[in-house]
Amino acid sequence: MVSLPPPRTTELHYDGVWNPVRVRESTPVEITRGLAGKGTRAEPAVTELTLGNRGGEVSAHDPTSALFGKIGRNTPIRLSVDAGGPHLAFPANGAPLVSTPDHASLGVAGDLDVRIDVAPNSWMDTAALVSRHRVAGSQVHYVFLVGQNRMLQLLWSPSGTSGAQRYVTATAPVPFYDGQRVVLRAVLDINNGAGGCTVRFSYARTLDSALWLPIGDPVTQAGTTSVFDGTAPLDIGDSDMSLTPDGFTGLNRVQGRVHAAQVYDGTTLKVDMRPEIQAAPGAARFTDGAGRVWTLSGSATLSNRHVRLEGEVPAWPPERHISGNDSTVTIAPAGVMRRLGIGKRPLDSAIRRYLAAAGPVECWPLTDGAEATSGAPLIGTTALQVLPGSTYAWADGELAPWVEPVLQVSGPAKIVASAPSSALMASEWSVDWCFSQLESLVLASVWERPGSGRTWNLALDPALGTVELTTVVPGGGGGTLGSVTAAVFDDRPHHVRVRTSSGGGVAQWWLYIDGVEVLTSVELLDAGPPMSVEWICGLAGGIFDSMSLGYVTLWGASAPPAADVYRALVGYPGETAGARVSRVAAEQGVPLSLDGEPALTTPLGVQTRETFLDTLEVGSKSDMGLLLERRDSRALQYRARHTLYSQTPILTLDYANGVISGEFRPVDDDRLPRNMVTARREGGSEHTAVEASGRLSVQAPPLGIGEYEEADTYSLAADEQATGQAWWRLHVGLHGGLRYPRVTVDLAQPRAQALVNSILEANVGDLLRIENLPPEYGFGYVDLLIRGYKEKLSEKAWRITFTCDPGGPWNVGIYDDPVRGKCGAAYSQLTSGISSTATSFSVTTTAGLPWITTPSEFPIDITIGGEEMRATSITGASSPQTFNVVRSTNGVVKTHAAAAPVNVARPAVYAL
Repeated sequence: MVSLPPPRTTELHYDGVWNPVRVRESTPVEITRGLAGKGTRAEPAVTELTLGNRGGEVSAHDPTSALFGKIGRNTPIRLSVDAGGPHLAFPANGAPLVSTPDHASLGVAGDLDVRIDVAPNSWMDTAALVSRHRVAGSQVHYVFLVGQNRMLQLLWSPSGTSGAQRYVTATAPVPFYDGQRVVLRAVLDINNGAGGCTVRFSYARTLDSALWLPIGDPVTQAGTTSVFDGTAPLDIGDSDMSLTPDGFTGLNRVQGRVHAAQVYDGTTLKVDMRPEIQAAPGAARFTDGAGRVWTLSGSATLSNRHVRLEGEVPAWPPERHISGNDSTVTIAPAGVMRRLGIGKRPLDSAIRRYLAAAGPVECWPLTDGAEATSGAPLIGTTALQVLPGSTYAWADGELAPWVEPVLQVSGPAKIVASAPSSALMASEWSVDWCFSQLESLVLASVWERPGSGRTWNLALDPALGTVELTTVVPGGGGGTLGSVTAAVFDDRPHHVRVRTSSGGGVAQWWLYIDGVEVLTSVELLDAGPPMSVEWICGLAGGIFDSMSLGYVTLWGASAPPAADVYRALVGYPGETAGARVSRVAAEQGVPLSLDGEPALTTPLGVQTRETFLDTLEVGSKSDMGLLLERRDSRALQYRARHTLYSQTPILTLDYANGVISGEFRPVDDDRLPRNMVTARREGGSEHTAVEASGRLSVQAPPLGIGEYEEADTYSLAADEQATGQAWWRLHVGLHGGLRYPRVTVDLAQPRAQALVNSILEANVGDLLRIENLPPEYGFGYVDLLIRGYKEKLSEKAWRITFTCDPGGPWNVGIYDDPVRGKCGAAYSQLTSGISSTATSFSVTTTAGLPWITTPSEFPIDITIGGEEMRATSITGASSPQTFNVVRSTNGVVKTHAAAAPVNVARPAVYAL
């Protein structure tokens, strides 16, 4: 048995550092993390701790306490345990380094294959990962590093000199969040067979994974190459290089954790450094699996500390025992979602948030209340005026349903905004207008300051469908600069920008409509800074119907692209879920880490006005990703849907070995099945996917299970997305096996302790696999997707109970994968019945193409009546075909009747 309680550390953050605090060990600590229901947004992580306070150490309200003024509401707190094998810890200071000296076995004569299991504090920091490089003595071998802008790089030299060195940069950045543990790989093919060399970058979730996903495209260089073999040591986390190979930025040491490193010469393993199973916590050196001795120097350490929760303390309620002999403070730390979820005020519109952050010279949103007398500036100090005699109403105009109500002009009116005197607009300025429902002629004017005195007039004429730009010069002159037909006279929101840049008697001007440049030219004049902006509605006593006007903005030379302002105005339609949650969190000043590639997430519809967390959840719901809190940081995390596909299990539990504790009861119920799913696009069309036949179909029992319907609305960029959404959600809802909602492991048990690193690494969204289940539970293994967990630490227990959903539906097809890359022939069945030992039999395909017979495609795992078999070959060009198999690969032994369905055991599923 493991001694209890496990070594644990509780720390408060004050005075700029983490400081240990005393916790009553007799009081159990229970940490709850993850998702509680069916949604995609986690609940705030929570726990409860009792702190000893006999000496007033944590009296937040006692002026005589040493921590008075240092701790209080939402003080950061961190809970950690020390357990299992260690990793290499690289702090930010003290020049940490882990190195092994030169040895003959370190040489690479063929293809170079470098792998490192690493979790850096920030992927934006340049860092040498694996390096065999000494400039002195011309000992340049190779360096695998993270370069500028999260781009991986591989450097090598054929001769050992820096002058002959070559390098390659990945074509895409690493798609990981700060602190995320991942295995990076760089492979240098020194001779690609086409007269050149090729470098491939990839990643996996675990070092032993069979699934490596590419990072960008392969990069090919002309000319074959080789890797120098000299006398330099092999370093982890540092290099003697001062700059990245491209020379753009400095090269730093790793800050964070390194769990393993490997170097292959082709397929021959040369370096196998895995401190978790080769080293002891606190040791100064250790020997790896290839016999190399590694030495730690500087501030590098071997640590087995695992952060279990980093959160905030919302309150510090003191409690003194009635005897007066004891004083405690019982606190309830929580994750950042607790604080971020307080309050129901919706976020400002996307356009308002964009402009507030973009730094204009002046901005009048015109979103003032119904009783306003002028337009207050969002940025700047001068109010916009609607002159007497104008017909208008504040808060009655609408640019779009997702934008705050704006000024409505319903009759003849004159509106004036005075521009401040600003050096930012001395040589270049832009003026933006946003409007909608423009039904009559409007003249928008920009008056320049005395000196030029020029007026720029923009006439918007719905009768002609045109926008015309003219100038008027004092004393005569000017004229029409250009006219364009524009589709802006409707109920949709529109954006217009006039921009000038001048100097040396020459001025260039531009006209943008809805983010697109429509007119531009160069004039022999010096444009001056604006003095005022005006709108005249109902010219020369004409009848004026209506217009909604808002977000009038003045810019200097640093104006953002007009296209960016327009995208914010229309609510970023088509923005992917990953990009939206990242952007909105950045605007809010909330740290958020993205797990996945934004381009692979779901394109969303318009950003509506919701609370902060609800806005993020709109993205996670439509993408079917997971909105979480990071475990090791006071930050949010978005785990994109595609990161849930076809995972290598983070943790494998052997049921037969007794590693599972507590009540382990599979459930056979109808909580999850859905065989009729309707996906609606918000504001658009819908699609219904139906399972029409089969044992989980909508047919009445016994042919099916009857109708189990689900319908919901999602933010989608296009109507056609509803089809894929409906069918994928139907696929996930058609899991027909047993459910395993809770899986408990007792970390005080020796068999569980042997897996402690993997158990503590397991997190929300990871895949858990249970092997060797009893026959009544089903043969083989079951995959479970972790949705949350509850961890209890006390003097008498250390248990983790994982809350799980079926993971099988998330195993999707992978191109060219030997298992997940295979599809079965539709409508295949046994030609005749077979015994329990037959290893050759006939299969008839009643429709579609026959099974493949190409030898290189074998083996193929198939299933018949719950028994899995391994087909070693198939013969026959047409149906029926002969299958040659190895029987009972999942332990099921049985006979099968004629016409029994035959299919691939794990057929490739097309992902959303």
